[in-house]
Amino acid sequence: MSIIQGTSKTSAAGGHTIEQAIRFNDNDSAYLEKTFASAGNRQIWTWSAWIKLSGSTARQIIFGAAGGPSYISINENATGSAFFNLYNAGWYWETAAKYRDPSAWYHLVWAFDTTNATADNRMRFYVNGSEVTDYSTKHATGSQNASGDINNNVAHRLGRHPSTTHYYDGYLAEINFVDGQQLAPTDFGETNSTTGQWVPVRYTGAYGANGFHITGADSADLGADATVNGNDWTSNGLSSDDAVLDSPTDNFCTLNPLDGAGTLSDGNLVNAAPSASFVNRRMTFGVPSSGKWAFRVKKSANNFMVGVIAPQQTDGDPDQNNIDALYYYDKGGTSSGDLQTRRTGALVVETTNPPAGIAADTFMEVLIDKDNNRLGVVIGGTAYIAVDAGVAIQDTMTQIFVATASSTATVDFGQSGFTPSQTGYKALSTANLPDPTIADPSAYFQTTLYTGNASTQEVNQSGNSTFEPGLVWIKTRSNAASHALFDQVRGVNKQLRSDSSGAEYTVYSDLLTAFDADGFTLGADATVNNVNVNTYTYAAWQWAADGTTGSSNTDGSITSTVSAGTSGFSIVSYTGTGANATVGHGLGVAPQMIIIKNRPDADNWIVYHEAMGATKGLTLNSTAAATTASTFWNNTAPTSSVFSIGSGGGTNGSGDAQIAYCFAEVEGFSKFISYEGNASTDGPFIHCGFRPSFVLIKNIDAAEDWWIQDAAREPFNGGNMARIAPNSSAAEADNVAWFDFVSNGLKVRYNAGGINSSGTHIVMAFAESPFKTATAR
Repeated sequence: MSIIQGTSKTSAAGGHTIEQAIRFNDNDSAYLEKTFASAGNRQIWTWSAWIKLSGSTARQIIFGAAGGPSYISINENATGSAFFNLYNAGWYWETAAKYRDPSAWYHLVWAFDTTNATADNRMRFYVNGSEVTDYSTKHATGSQNASGDINNNVAHRLGRHPSTTHYYDGYLAEINFVDGQQLAPTDFGETNSTTGQWVPVRYTGAYGANGFHITGADSADLGADATVNGNDWTSNGLSSDDAVLDSPTDNFCTLNPLDGAGTLSDGNLVNAAPSASFVNRRMTFGVPSSGKWAFRVKKSANNFMVGVIAPQQTDGDPDQNNIDALYYYDKGGTSSGDLQTRRTGALVVETTNPPAGIAADTFMEVLIDKDNNRLGVVIGGTAYIAVDAGVAIQDTMTQIFVATASSTATVDFGQSGFTPSQTGYKALSTANLPDPTIADPSAYFQTTLYTGNASTQEVNQSGNSTFEPGLVWIKTRSNAASHALFDQVRGVNKQLRSDSSGAEYTVYSDLLTAFDADGFTLGADATVNNVNVNTYTYAAWQWAADGTTGSSNTDGSITSTVSAGTSGFSIVSYTGTGANATVGHGLGVAPQMIIIKNRPDADNWIVYHEAMGATKGLTLNSTAAATTASTFWNNTAPTSSVFSIGSGGGTNGSGDAQIAYCFAEVEGFSKFISYEGNASTDGPFIHCGFRPSFVLIKNIDAAEDWWIQDAAREPFNGGNMARIAPNSSAAEADNVAWFDFVSNGLKVRYNAGGINSSGTHIVMAFAESPFKTATAR
């Protein structure tokens, strides 16, 4: 019997398409079990699998054997800690990195060879193709030639502790066990040359006598071994419903454990509300900017909402909150149901003939049409589309949500076999998402770490930088010294300092001396301006523009010189007039963030962010909260061709040369958004639609520092991130686990410190990988 049929795939993430996975629900006591007829090689073996976590707060065993026992587990708790434990033959290793991304897939390889003369090579563990070398606990490395419990003729389990009741909660796919070989991750995966992401390849080597390959392809026999060995596993607590189409090469949308409230189960497809008050749960996918999308959902009892909502929506009833939302509201039983819009407090019922409410435990279909900006539902085979009021799905409505009260909601985005009933609609899976405009974000943004040498040096990304930067922002990490910003339009050796209102420095010739095709070159700055001081460590953030010193732009009332890249970034130089004016920015779309500095005068850096609007401004060089004044932006939002400036010296000093860095959002590459702090270690989730590599954050309601964090300085979640403040010359500091970079955004893990105190926080984020191709982190 084959697995259920689903929607057709339009693309795959790698050379080997994985068609399905097995869902393990710990509430069902689900696991697979096998006792080998005879022991295999207990000294040398390799286990490989792809996993997708469900965000459980329990200790979960993924694979193991009775005896010691020996197993690999993921340990989680309520504070968000999630680390891998490895036990076998005297080993007990615990990863320092935290693996708590429930929205995408990890690839794990556990490779064992106690005959190796090098102790640290006897047990090796890899995540997404990279060997884990940083362990918070590393108790023993086992003796040479020791025999472990795995591959003995004892009970082995997938999804449960070998001797107790710790169950795994999540998905497993492409499970391989090789008897008698210690293999590398490259036997099971490779780096995609286009995206730079780790993707599956088919294992083609020998399996050995006890080797097995479990795919879950047969929904009637989920433990079937696909090798000639016939090492089938017995299923316990699993059913054909646990054969799902979610896979590492076609990742499906689910409810997001990091974003909302309620109790999740069944592979994050069911959410139970804890009380009579409405709670919201958002999805792992945002609403794509185009296309038609469908999923199905059912409720267990009355009071139910589903639709699209602004990401700033807090838990609760959107029908009572002043936030953008377009949604179906089932008010109870089968008596009524409305398609309605909530727009900053105003309620609009979208149709004069609302569909009837749905009965409990009956699926309805939800339609999201971004091409025509409409929401609809299909109930009893009839489609109802919100058209009468003519209120569209705005760009602010980017998150899919369900809300329930004293009931559960069950969703199916296609992983359980749902196929959209309406022509032109697709299921929300990564294979159906549009290809990102920028497949590899490192071609347009990079963080480079280097050490100063007080001598001329070329700086690039480990020799692999692929672009000529238009903007280079440098900060010493190890010492107190000012930031240094250089751009191609102003030219080399012209330094601005984000932590100072001071004028541009132009008197030195040994700073940044060249913008190279693969990075930049520094002069012998020994002591003065802190871009290349001997032994100092540095971070350099680089953005690509168009690779030139700019060209004339006459779109505004002031003629500007513009270097505009294809990634939503432009460098704009102009001369202020002291009177209200407009300036061409060259992006072709309205920028969401603008950073301006008056070059010759001691004026503050002025910052515009779409989330706070054009009536306010921030100062990059200070902790100050946002200030309301028309002198910043003339109370006028940017357009697709120009940004407006008032009469203030910071943005429009009369006769003064000004430099502006303009940023417009590119789906899958950059995000300019806001969130509300909650002063909790279970902080907000900020959906970006990509795995971030860089974020800039500021609380606009309080006198607090700006923040910069990047994945280069702390490549693993759970590590002690050292912040850098653009408004301060201080060395990086405050080593705590502030937040996680995950495949679809940012999860705040700290309760204060300027990133999660009370107030609205603005974000500028750039991607490491678009969500379509990202592995979990």
